[in-house]
Order: sequence, then structure tokens, then C-alpha cells
Amino acid sequence: MINSLDGVGGAGRQQGAPELVTGGRDGSVKVWDVRQEVPVAVMEPAEGEPRRDCWTVAFGNSYNTEERCVCAGYDNGDIKLFDLRAMKVRWETNVKNGVCCVQFDRRDIEMNKIVATTLESGVLVFDGRTQHPERGLTCLRERAHKSTVWCVRHLPQNRDIFMTCGGSGSLNLWQYTYPAKRRDRDAGGDFGVMGTLTQLQSGIVSSQPVSALDWSPDKRGLCACIAFDQTVRVLIVTKLQLYG
Repeated sequence: MINSLDGVGGAGRQQGAPELVTGGRDGSVKVWDVRQEVPVAVMEPAEGEPRRDCWTVAFGNSYNTEERCVCAGYDNGDIKLFDLRAMKVRWETNVKNGVCCVQFDRRDIEMNKIVATTLESGVLVFDGRTQHPERGLTCLRERAHKSTVWCVRHLPQNRDIFMTCGGSGSLNLWQYTYPAKRRDRDAGGDFGVMGTLTQLQSGIVSSQPVSALDWSPDKRGLCACIAFDQTVRVLIVTKLQLYG
């Protein structure tokens, strides 16, 4: 069973070959070239290792024809960042709760930020620009919706603004503000410095969990979301031009 799917390349200014990535109940993450019938890469546990349910996958770091990464989130709280060029795990962590959604702030730029949402109200922002040799990626944690956070989607016109969808039927609009200095150094090497996360707006749109949302790439603020009440809602968020 496929739980999640994402695509990259082949349209607009995106770099590299058009590919899809899927995350499955068997714990496998598969990358597909749309011109072939079998996956071009498979990332899965070794034989004999436990297979955790992969709930979410996302492409990122696709800023030229060679570089490309996949971030995957699992039901046990694992987050793994796969480097497709080197075919290895670039970084991994565990956030204690099942990871419902991950997204890079942009697929087609050098890796900048990754946002993950989890069971038990978790919203986590990772600084993808600087990876410490021992501590990995620096993280900023927030709690939101007082329930499962099902989805995160960045505004196409401003990568520092994103929406999260909650199990309480709510939508939260966030803005990330960068610190004065994005990296620092300790005895082990450079590490990222996190900024701040501000909730710009919050609203209830359904009596049931909101499970997915997508923004219009053409009309700033226009979005559509779906909820467990089997209703598609089209929404408009105004005054976004005031935030950069």
C-alpha cells in the first residue's frame, strides 16, 4: 500500500529528470522515473530489520541536474534524509511521534528548511543549510492544533510562510523569521542557528480533521483543502503581501 507520493523535475525551471517518489506500508521508499516501469532507486530496511510504516515522502535539494534528496517520515517518529546522488542516508533523527507530513520549503533550490508535522500536535522546522557532524540538523519545535497535525504546505510565493492542517478541523498560518546569524561553530564544527516561528492566523474550517491542503501557484493566497467530512473547501488568505 502506498501512503504518500511526491514529484519533481520536468516542468518550469525545475532541474533534473522528472521523477516520482513513493512511501509504502512495507517501509520502502521508491524513486520512479516516469519513463520506466520499475523503480530507479529503492531505500528500505536490510533483511531482518524491522519495517516501519512510511507515512510521508518529499523531494528537495534539486537545484541542478545532479543533486536531489528525498525526506521520509515514519510511524515511529523516524525522519530520514536520503541523498540520491550518493545513495546513502545523509541524516536521520527521531522526533518521538509518528510523522504525518514532511516538506522542503522549496524543491528546486539548495536545501534550506524542512518542516515536519506529527501526531500529538508537533510542528518541527529543521535548518537544512548547515549539518553538524554529530548533532545533525538544528530543530525548532512548536505545538499546534491540540491534535494531530496532518499536513504542511508552504506558500509558493513566499517560502517562509506555510499552513498546517489539524485534527481539530483547524488551519494555522505560520511565518518563519531567520536569525541575524544562521550558523555558529563549536568544537565539533558548524551548526545551524534557528530563528523564530510566528502564528499569523488560525481558524476552524471543519468539525472533522483537515487532512490535506494545496496552494495555487498562480494566485497568491488561494488554496483548497479536504477534511474527513468528505468536503472540498476553496479558501482565500488575504494580506499575504504584507509579509515579504
